[in-house]
Amino acid sequence: MRRTLTTMLVAAMLGVLIAACGAVGEGQATPPPVAASPTPVVSPPVLPVLPVASPSLGSESSSNAEAQAAIDAALHDAAGRLSLATGAGDIHVQQVEARQWPDSSLGCPRQGVMYSQVVTPGYLVVVSAAGKQLEYHADSRGRIVFCQEL
Repeated sequence: MRRTLTTMLVAAMLGVLIAACGAVGEGQATPPPVAASPTPVVSPPVLPVLPVASPSLGSESSSNAEAQAAIDAALHDAAGRLSLATGAGDIHVQQVEARQWPDSSLGCPRQGVMYSQVVTPGYLVVVSAAGKQLEYHADSRGRIVFCQEL
């Protein structure tokens, strides 16, 4: 009796499973198999460096933390580069802008270096000190690249 009940239960579950999988019934045509075609390899387009639409960085706390990490790294590098004391007030942040860099070079590629071809979110940071303006590009993790003196 127990074996019969188990067999009936298994048969019922198989019937439900077949019905749920959309078994082909009478009068229905089986769809033709789709031939797999090779997917062409397409290089991603090179995107220009564009500012993010939001003019303010204060909308999200994560953006604030990311931007602050980029600013801190740029100030620290600028102080060392210009032989100034960090935190002495001699270095000023002139500009901070959210950006989408076209690759992992952050818009400042070095000759002979290979970079991941992936759009990289980050920031443009311009600081001034000792009569000079220094441009830094950063990613969202606070990694900076000194780009140029303006």
